[in-house]
Amino acid sequence: MTIGVKTLARSLLCLIVLSTAYTGLYAFLLARHERAVQHAALQQATFFSLVGAGNKGALETGMQMFDRVRRLEVRPAPRFGDFLWYAPETETPNARVLEDWAERFFSSCEDTVCQDLSLSGLSLQGIRLSGARLVRADLSGSDLQEADLSTADLSEADLRGANLTGAGLAGTRLRYANFLDAQLTQADLENADLSDAELQGVNLGQVNLQWTKLNRTNLTGANLAGANLYGADLRGAKLEGIKLPGAVLVGVDLINAGLIEADLQGADLEEADLIGARLRGANLAGANLKAANLHKAHLFQANLTQATLAGADLFHTNLVGASLAGADLSGAELRQTDFSGANLKGANLSGANLAGAELSGAEIDGHTQLDEKWRLVWNIVNEKGKVTGLAGANLRDAALAGVTLEGANLNGADLSGAILRYAILTDADMTGSSLQRADLHEADLAGANLAGADLSEVQGLTREQLESAKTYTAARLPDYLNGRE
Repeated sequence: MTIGVKTLARSLLCLIVLSTAYTGLYAFLLARHERAVQHAALQQATFFSLVGAGNKGALETGMQMFDRVRRLEVRPAPRFGDFLWYAPETETPNARVLEDWAERFFSSCEDTVCQDLSLSGLSLQGIRLSGARLVRADLSGSDLQEADLSTADLSEADLRGANLTGAGLAGTRLRYANFLDAQLTQADLENADLSDAELQGVNLGQVNLQWTKLNRTNLTGANLAGANLYGADLRGAKLEGIKLPGAVLVGVDLINAGLIEADLQGADLEEADLIGARLRGANLAGANLKAANLHKAHLFQANLTQATLAGADLFHTNLVGASLAGADLSGAELRQTDFSGANLKGANLSGANLAGAELSGAEIDGHTQLDEKWRLVWNIVNEKGKVTGLAGANLRDAALAGVTLEGANLNGADLSGAILRYAILTDADMTGSSLQRADLHEADLAGANLAGADLSEVQGLTREQLESAKTYTAARLPDYLNGRE
């Protein structure tokens, strides 16, 4: 009986001690929770007292503590019955309040306060700043990963070294912004205005740039592999050495863009506007340029091997020394295009308009598909006077500058609109041939038979050239040689 009482007393004492310790620990944890809540509230109040002061300096100071205050962690209040084994996740009581404030404040703040703000090095990951007015803000080195900056005005902002990975920048104004060394992988820049911005060498891989304005933007050496540039406006952009393999460039505006030595291998440029674009040495192997506008573009020594150019407009385009081996140029507009020294082996030029195209030095082979007329022109300019059987030939609008056709039989041939500058036509039989609108500047017509030839509207023909011919009886002469100016 005595042992039972002692055991009971010891057990009761142990229970009291444990209960006291349990209650004390609970009280300690509850007090720690309350202190954390009070600290978070105090920090929030300090932050708002600074940013609400109404002056730029206080706002900048407050923003330096923004991320620290919003991320302050507080464990939920302990529950008396289970706090020892209950381990809930911590809470951030200030996060929603500060983030909501930032979104409201920066979208409506006065220019006198929010322009030219110094916010360098801030951690603003995931923040919502849609519609923010941050003209000329210094955000260099800031962490803006996954941040929502859509429709914001960040014109002339300093974003050097900023981390904008996955950021939402749709519709954002970024004119003259500086992105040197910034990270923009997988960012959304759809319909943003990046005109005149500095993006030299920046990695824009997998970025959404649909309908984005990139007028005069410096993208020299930038990496846009796999980027979506559908409908983007790149007029006047600096694109030398840019990397665009696999990029989507359908309908893109690249008028007068500088793409010297750019990597566009396999890029989709269907219906793209490349008028006057500078593509010297660019790699367009396997690229889709179907129906693209390359009017007066410069593709000197460009690589267009296996490229698709069906229906493309290459009027007056420079393709000197370019590689077009296996390229599809069927139905393309190739008037006055310069193919001097170009590789056309295996290329398909069927149905293409080669009026006035320069084919001197162009390489073709048995697999090159070339309409009969233009194959004949190629033979004339490249076989150095060895071509025969030209009587009645269709050489309309052919580029035959400087060719040697001495003593050739061109009886009844159609040479209307042909370029015959400096051509050697001595002793050629051109009886009844059509030379209407042909260019005969400095052509040698000594001893040529021009009887019955149509020379109306001819260009560059002088009285001296005409008189050197064997005969021009019954020929139709231009008005300026008939005395009718």
